[in-house]
Amino acid sequence: MVFCRKKQVRCLPGEDLIGDAWIGLSLDRESGLILSGRVGKHTDDFLKELIWNTEGKTDTTVWFTDGWKAYERQLSDEVEL
Repeated sequence: MVFCRKKQVRCLPGEDLIGDAWIGLSLDRESGLILSGRVGKHTDDFLKELIWNTEGKTDTTVWFTDGWKAYERQLSDEVEL
């Protein structure tokens, strides 16, 4: 169950700590093993932390994503989306 005081779109200036939170998971597609997880605002920094925490736990160069454009900005050119 998730409780949210306010949707992020309805936040006033200065209320940047209130609003929606996202859960990001890195999963190994073959085994289903959770490699990394993060909870936070849906920002490039959120994704950067998730990727950084996943690095070294897998040697894959193929990432399956939900289509969020931040992946293209954060993942290196060697990675196939």
